[in-house]
Amino acid sequence: MRFGIVFLAATAAVGIVNATPVPSSTQVEVSPSSTRKCHTHPTPFVVPGLQEWEGGSGYWKLNPATRIVVDPAYAEGGALDAESTLMRNPSNLKQFAASFQSDISEVSGINVEVAVSKNYGPHDIFLTLGADSKDPELNHEGYLLDITKKGISIQGVTSRGAFWGTRSVLQMLILADEKGYALPHGHARDFPNYHERKFMQDIARKPIPMTDLHEYATLTSFYKFNTLHHHYNDNPGMQVKGILHDWQNQYAGFRLRTDNPEYSMYASNDTSYTKQEMREFQDFIKARGMDLIPEIDTPAHSLCFTKFHPDWTIQNDTARGDWLDLGNPAVQPFLEGLWTEFVDWFDSSSISIGADEYDPTKGDLARSFVNSMHDFFAKNFNRSIRMWGSDVRLPGTIEINNNVHIDMWDFTYSQPVTDTNKGFKVCNLNAPNSYLVPRSQSYEDFIDAQKIYELWEPWVFDIIDRGNMSRNVDPKNPNLTGGGFANWNDFLSESVTRVELYDRVSRAADVFGEKLWAGTKNSDHISYDKWAPLAKKLRENIPGITLRRRPKSNNQFVISYDFEDGVKDASGNGYDGQLQNGASVVQAGEGHGNAVQLTSKSFIKTPLESISYPYAVGMWIKPSGEQQPNAVILESGDGRLLISNSTAQTITFEQDGNQYDTQINLPPNEWSHIAFSADSKQTSVFFNMRRQAIVNYYNPRWDSLRNETLLVTAPISSIGSPSGNSMEGLVDGFFVMDRASYGGEMAFIGKRYANALP
Repeated sequence: MRFGIVFLAATAAVGIVNATPVPSSTQVEVSPSSTRKCHTHPTPFVVPGLQEWEGGSGYWKLNPATRIVVDPAYAEGGALDAESTLMRNPSNLKQFAASFQSDISEVSGINVEVAVSKNYGPHDIFLTLGADSKDPELNHEGYLLDITKKGISIQGVTSRGAFWGTRSVLQMLILADEKGYALPHGHARDFPNYHERKFMQDIARKPIPMTDLHEYATLTSFYKFNTLHHHYNDNPGMQVKGILHDWQNQYAGFRLRTDNPEYSMYASNDTSYTKQEMREFQDFIKARGMDLIPEIDTPAHSLCFTKFHPDWTIQNDTARGDWLDLGNPAVQPFLEGLWTEFVDWFDSSSISIGADEYDPTKGDLARSFVNSMHDFFAKNFNRSIRMWGSDVRLPGTIEINNNVHIDMWDFTYSQPVTDTNKGFKVCNLNAPNSYLVPRSQSYEDFIDAQKIYELWEPWVFDIIDRGNMSRNVDPKNPNLTGGGFANWNDFLSESVTRVELYDRVSRAADVFGEKLWAGTKNSDHISYDKWAPLAKKLRENIPGITLRRRPKSNNQFVISYDFEDGVKDASGNGYDGQLQNGASVVQAGEGHGNAVQLTSKSFIKTPLESISYPYAVGMWIKPSGEQQPNAVILESGDGRLLISNSTAQTITFEQDGNQYDTQINLPPNEWSHIAFSADSKQTSVFFNMRRQAIVNYYNPRWDSLRNETLLVTAPISSIGSPSGNSMEGLVDGFFVMDRASYGGEMAFIGKRYANALP
C-alpha cells in the first residue's frame, strides 16, 4: 500500500476486597532515597503501590550469591491455584521463579540461580505459599513480603499471588540501580482490590505480530494486570449498505488460522495466528500470571464472514454489510461450528461473543442469540460467556441470562447500576476514559494519565459525575468484578506504527494498573507530579520489552560513522558496524575522504534495531545510476527507507507493510544528503539539509477523509539490506541522534562529515 506526502508548499467475580486501612504513618511521599527520623524505611515506590508497609532499618542487597529459592512443598503449585485463574493448567511457583530469574538478569546483569529447597540464606529470595494460614483475610492474589537480614521471603496465597510479589521486588530493584540494588528492610501486606484487572486489545483492525503480543503481556503483568482480552475479528465502522455500496471491499480482519478448509478462508493474509502459536502464547502469559479471554465478535463486526457470504447479511439497504442476519437459518449453525473449531485453542473458562452494535430493530432476536450461545458453551464446553453491554440498544421483551458477564463500555448501550442490580457481573471498560483509540476524534488518542490517577477507579463509570450513584457502582458491590482499559484500532492505524501503538498503551498501563490494584491508596497521598517521574523510570526499564526502541546512549549521538577508521562508532557508545557481503571502505574524494561502497548484495550491519521518536537520522549518498525497484537505504524489522519504490526512483518510507512516497529524487552519480527527524508530532524529511516534506497519510475512512502525520520508527539495523536488495553506490557520514533536529542544525551536522557541499 502506498500513500503520499504533504509538501510544505477475573476469575470469580468477588468485587472489591475489604481490608484494614494502612496507618497514615506509612503513607509517606515516596522517594528511593528518603528516610524517616526514626530510621525506619518509608514505603518503597512500586506500581501499583503497596497496600500496607511497615519499614525496618537495614538493607538487603542483590549480589552474585543471590538465589531464587522455591519451597519444594509448593514448587508444582498450591491447592488454591486453580481458583485464582480462568486458565486450565495455571503456572506453578517454579515456572514463575524462572520468569523472575530472567527479569533479574536483564535488570541487573546478575545471573541468579533457581533452587528448590526449604532452606534459604541471607542473600536469597524465597518463594512459598500458605500466606492465607497466617492471614485468612488475604484474597487469592495477595501476598506477604518480608525483606530482612535473613533474606527476602515472598509468601503468596497462590502461586500467582507470589508472582505479584516478585513484581514488587523487581520494581524496587529497578529503582535501586544507583544504590547497588539495595532494598530496604520491611514487611508488606499486599493484595488487589479487584479480581479482574484487564487490558483489552483490538488486534483485528491492525495487524500485530505475535512477538508484540508477548511484549504487551510482559508490560501489563509488570503492573499486576491479570487478564488479556483479545478481539480477533473486526472491520472499520460501516455505513448502511444503501450508502456504502462497496461494503464487501472494505478491510476485514480475522486473526485465527486453522488448517480446516471449512474455516481457513476467513484468516487474514497480512497477519493471523496458528493453533501452535496460540498454545505457545498462552503458556508464555500463564508464566506471567495472566489469563486470556478470546473474543470472536458476532453478529455485528462480522465483515470477515459476510464478504464471503453476502446472502447471510440482512437483505435491505438500511442494514450494515457487517451484520449477520440472525433470522437466516444458516447463521447460527455456522457460528456454533466456528466456535467448535476454535474453542479448544484456548484455556480460558470465559469466552467473549461480542454481541454489540447490532441492528436495534432486531432486539429480541439478538437477545435470544446471546442466551442460546450461553447455553451452547455451558452444555458443550462447560464455559461461561461474556458480551459487550448492549441491552439498551437491543430493546425487547426477552431477558438476557444474567449469568452472562457484561463488559460495560458505553452508557447509551447499557447501564452498570441496572445490570449489577439484575445480578450481572460487570467489568468497567467504560468509554471515553478507559478507551484508547489512536487518531480518533471521539476518544482518547493518548490516555489522560493524570485524570485516571486522580479521579478513576473501577467503580467510577462517570468521572464527571463521580458522586452520582445512579451512574456509578457501589465499590463494595460483589457484582463489580473490576475494570481496565481497551485499545481499539478503529481507524486501522495505517498512520500509527506498532512502536507508536506500544508507546500509547504503555503510558496507560501503569496508571490503570495503579488504580485497579490499590485504588486511591497512593493517589490520596502522593501527587501525580511526584508519582509520574518514578513511574516513568519503571516504564522505561521493563525487562523483556524491545518495542520502546530507545537505545541507550551516553550523549545525543547514538551512532556516528565517518568511515575514516572502518565502521567504528565515533559517538562513544561502542555501536560499531560490520561490513557484510562485500561492502568495502574506499577513498571517495570530493571532500568526503573515506566512504563505503555498496552493491545490491552488500550492506553494513549495526548492533541496533530501530529508534522511535524523538530522533534524527541522516547520511550522505552517491547512488550509482538508476536503482532497482524498492532498493534499500536503511532497514530493520520495523520498516525500510527506500531509494526507489516499485514505480518511481523516489525516496520512500515503508512501515508495517505500507509505503509513503516523499517524491524526493536523489540524482545519480552525485552526492546528496538525506535525513529525517521525528518529534512527538511529525516526521520531517530533509534533502540536502533543507526540510522538503512531512510524512503524511491520507485516511480514506468515510468519517475521516483527512491527512494525518506519521511518526516513522527509524530503521537503523542495516545500511543497505541483508535480503540482497541494497541501493548501489557510496554512503558516508551516517549518524543517529536521540533527539529531533531542525533545519539550521541539520546543515551543521551534515557538513561535519564531509568537506563538501551538495
